Amino acid sequence: MYKNPIQFIFSTIFFFCGYLQAQTLQGTIVDHKSKEPLYGVSIYFDGTTNGTATDMNGKFSIHYQPSTKSPLIVSYLGYETQLFDVRKLENDVTIYLIQKPQSLETVYIENDPWSRKQKLEIFKREFIGKTIDPKECEILNEDDIKLVYNPATQTLNAYADKPIRIRNKYLGYHVSYNIEEFSAQLQETFSGIVLTKSVYVEGSSFYSELHKKLRRKHRKAREKEYGQSVLYFMRSLANRQLKENGFQVFHKGFIVPPYKYFDIKKEGENTHVKLEAERLVIVYNRFQKSFMTILDENKEFTINKYGNYSPPKRVSFGGVLGNKRIANTLPLDYNL
Repeated sequence: MYKNPIQFIFSTIFFFCGYLQAQTLQGTIVDHKSKEPLYGVSIYFDGTTNGTATDMNGKFSIHYQPSTKSPLIVSYLGYETQLFDVRKLENDVTIYLIQKPQSLETVYIENDPWSRKQKLEIFKREFIGKTIDPKECEILNEDDIKLVYNPATQTLNAYADKPIRIRNKYLGYHVSYNIEEFSAQLQETFSGIVLTKSVYVEGSSFYSELHKKLRRKHRKAREKEYGQSVLYFMRSLANRQLKENGFQVFHKGFIVPPYKYFDIKKEGENTHVKLEAERLVIVYNRFQKSFMTILDENKEFTINKYGNYSPPKRVSFGGVLGNKRIANTLPLDYNL
């Protein structure tokens, strides 16, 4: 069966918002000290296309569904990003933003031996991805990204004070990504080739359409990526629809009943899953091969009603699912 040394976890701190009867939240955003209104503050539900910005008076209005579980993100340059449960906010709320403190750059005792160009190439490879043409998905503000390589641990870390702005011409989205953590565990060979052992990315994201009218090529690309996504697999697993949705499960080279190594229990709106094997190979549509493993002794995780799983660091994917990056990622309000 397919073997891939890369184990990839792409976590975003969000939950999906459903579609029922819409409600509206109105409010004002001001500076914590001066109490002056802030213009152009971004307000959005994480991982979705639902967002807005404050006007000249610091006021905003955003529609949402009563079942919304996605955090409401309030983000503004030079200020601390805040997350809210929209169900706990009263209408006409006033939100106070706190300016970020002036901080010194982290000092590393060990010198960073890599050039910025080398680090940036690896970052883009592991953040954007390498399954599509680089010109189809570009970072528009590369200079805002700080990169540090630690040769002792062979780890590349990335930081950004501003949202990373991405133009994804493959899927037809503009993406604004507030990166909270990027850590790539690497392995440099004797010949100088840098291999990736694992990647962890965490942050919040907002999607907007690249064009006013959805183009046919973007619709086809979105349908393809959704079918090959971890989100689709988790939804299928939780609903016991793996076979119906085109998934096969293999263990030690042999095909097995799809739920033989999954102990699945419904707990209200959530699904509790225990993986009862060290490693499973997941095949989608007969040819798309991935593997799934949990390195932690606790091999349990939870899938919520929208298909998001937690804790995100516990489950690792390799192969097709493990190679998915931001270039392949859809907003959570897609196709539902």
